[in-house]
Amino acid sequence: MKPGKLSTSLIVLSLSFCLSLFAQGWEDVPEDYDGVLIKTDITTTTRTDDLEVSVTVMDESIITYATLELKEYFRNLIKENPGNGPAMDPTNSKGPIPFLVNFRAMGQEVRYEPHELVIYCHGMEYKPLQIIPISPKFMDKVAYIRQPPVSAIYLFDRSIDLQSQDLIFSYFDSLRFGNWIKVIERLNAAKAQYQLDSGRK
Repeated sequence: MKPGKLSTSLIVLSLSFCLSLFAQGWEDVPEDYDGVLIKTDITTTTRTDDLEVSVTVMDESIITYATLELKEYFRNLIKENPGNGPAMDPTNSKGPIPFLVNFRAMGQEVRYEPHELVIYCHGMEYKPLQIIPISPKFMDKVAYIRQPPVSAIYLFDRSIDLQSQDLIFSYFDSLRFGNWIKVIERLNAAKAQYQLDSGRK
């Protein structure tokens, strides 16, 4: 085979492998699979001098590649905080996408606005469909220094493309979360690891 044809063949094979990773859904992965993703792998964060905002995706298509400990933690959160609006089942392909959102005071007591967190994807703006408080005083809208972060589960429209490199979280339309692409990279590495593990069996 000529070098040019060999290079083309390798490119095609690489593209096919990448596409198979994107196409593979959580449906093919056993529930008891102990993945490699930990919470920081699927979290994006932004901060000011006074406030840190972190968003962790809880959708089943991603957490199926998480460690068993993290899966159990998220599923307990959903079970204990079902909400009273849109059905919060991350395995429902027609239901909303759940995210765990934390507001943490950095330097002093600080106020925050829960509804100012939005997502931009493919030119569309998405506001939360529902906010389900986890912390008892979440809707007081105050985070205190030397206290645990205040948390809530945010539900967003299912049409958001979690694999898009253009996906942007924004707070007050000025603070942008710039590391979503790292979440995608870690997710695809976890999928590749699963395929390797499966191939050895």
